[in-house]
Amino acid sequence: MSEIRIAIIGAGGMGNHHARELMQRSDVRVVAMCDTSENAMDRLSETLGASSNGANRFSKLESLLNTEELDGVVIATPHTEHAFQVRACLTNGLHVLVEKPMATTAADARGFIKYAEEAEKILAVAYQRHGEGKFIKARELLHSGIIGDVRLVHVIIAQDCLSVFQPGASWRADPALSGGGHFMDTGSHINDILLWTTGLEPKCVYANINKEGTLVDVNTSISVEFTTGAVGSLSYTSMSPEWREEFTYYGSEGMMRFGATEPLYVHRKGDDIMLPRAPGRGRSPAQNFIDAILGLAEVQAPPICGLRVAQLTEATYKSAQSGLPEEVG
Repeated sequence: MSEIRIAIIGAGGMGNHHARELMQRSDVRVVAMCDTSENAMDRLSETLGASSNGANRFSKLESLLNTEELDGVVIATPHTEHAFQVRACLTNGLHVLVEKPMATTAADARGFIKYAEEAEKILAVAYQRHGEGKFIKARELLHSGIIGDVRLVHVIIAQDCLSVFQPGASWRADPALSGGGHFMDTGSHINDILLWTTGLEPKCVYANINKEGTLVDVNTSISVEFTTGAVGSLSYTSMSPEWREEFTYYGSEGMMRFGATEPLYVHRKGDDIMLPRAPGRGRSPAQNFIDAILGLAEVQAPPICGLRVAQLTEATYKSAQSGLPEEVG
């Protein structure tokens, strides 16, 4: 395969981001783009520069799939649109890199995995932290048993982004397109890192959500039990004046803490505090996607990660609505 032919579906911010990553390679050509907005496709063409010459434009996915000869697609569209788009691309025999969250329901996530397996095509989720040294190192250390069995987790993400979720501000404020608010959006990254680094699987959740006058979740608080018997408290807010992100894990032999800006911190019982050095940054989701297509690398964020996040997300919204603890399906 001398040149990978890619279409970008969704010409917004993340579509442009992935395009810039793909432009760094000589073995990839963006041959088409798809979006309902001509202005958005104009901006994507500007991003691609001279390499956009000959890149066909489509407003409908069906037309794209019926017209272009492709090897893969990058899907960077509103969350609820993934359900149709991922399925359509996989069943048309294309490799797929999809923005987070992969799916807004566990049923859709399971369906995607089934379609990818049947088509024998790559399905990857654009969780960029799977390629970042600090998070890779945290996972390696936890899986090596450095703090023993993880028994208690505390996670918080606080951001100043409430304006994004105000009615009419963006598609993220419309639950029909976003599937949810801050917890569905930024929370997808946080939930993924929690579950990916620890290997824990959620069993039951009890959640409270406050929409603060919007149509979507703004403040989310979750008590969670995992299949191992470990428990945790998870908090998410988009109305903080400061950014705070922290993962703290307590195990049978010690504890670990890290965050977006905080270094990796490990304290084993009876030992001195350690600040393990993390390896350098790995590959971006788009770069890893192409490497995987070429058989040069494993997928950094496989679809099982998207399923685990969808399971936790779905149970959280169900619990907040019912006012009761809900099993994770």
